Amino acid sequence: MTDPLSRQRVQRLRQIRKERGFRETNVWLTKEVDQQIDDAVARGRFPSRRVAITHALATFFEQEKSTVT
Repeated sequence: MTDPLSRQRVQRLRQIRKERGFRETNVWLTKEVDQQIDDAVARGRFPSRRVAITHALATFFEQEKSTVT
């Protein structure tokens, strides 16, 4: 069973992020992509998996903006 205080902290964090305009999304990753994310975090390129995934998505968005004519 989950610790009630821990559950409250998670709920509070989710609410704060929602208020700041963030949206929670689940994605399925291949083993290779998952491993590359873990490797980048382990090497210190990113402080967390969340930051690494957000960076990858932002990079994709910037590339798409620059190729649209």
